[in-house]
Formats: sequence, C-alpha cells, structure tokens
Amino acid sequence: MKSEPKITIKVAEVLATILSSRDLIENLKTAVLAADTKSVDLDFSEVEFISRSAAHALLIMKEDLRRRLFNKKEANFINANKNVENMLRMVAANRVLPKKKPDFHAERVDIKSFASLL
Repeated sequence: MKSEPKITIKVAEVLATILSSRDLIENLKTAVLAADTKSVDLDFSEVEFISRSAAHALLIMKEDLRRRLFNKKEANFINANKNVENMLRMVAANRVLPKKKPDFHAERVDIKSFASLL
C-alpha cells in the first residue's frame, strides 16, 4: 500500500505572524482543503501570537475537517511556541469543560420595605 505524501503549510506565510481574528482561519481552511492529501501539518514556527477567538476558530476548523463526509482531512499543529501552545490548550480545555455560570435567583422586594429602611 502506497503511503500518501504529507504536506506542510506554513501558517505565517499563508496568514500572518499574529493571528488576531477568527476570519483569518477561513483562508487557512481554504489552503488545507486545496492540499492534495488527507494529512496536513500546520507549521506555526513563525507565528508569534494567536488570539482566543482565532484559536477557537482553528480548533473548530480542525474538527470540521475530520468530520467531513467527503474529502476528510487531518490537520496537525507543529512547531508552535509556548504562547501559541498555551492558548490552544486553554481554548481546547474550555471547549471540553466550559465554565459553569452561577445560578441567579431574583427575589421580589416591595418598594415600601426599602422606604422603611431610610
């Protein structure tokens, strides 16, 4: 069985060294889908920063590519610096275990009871 070639996409060249918007990730998705392979390495070697929203969009893109019915792709993140790694981990962890919103129980209070306190 012939192994399929692996393609590496340099994220900084396709997008920028600072990924501050989720809109940028659509351009990356287009590049990944255009790759003639089922497995793509996304090289973050020159990426200095990724925002929370861009990291979230990137993780969603990765999941969507894996779940496609046709033309499935596996995207692997490589050569990320500590800041990029930490942001991706934090966003991934929040997707798995989102913050629990505190319960709010409003109470009705008669305005006359406030007036009596004055």
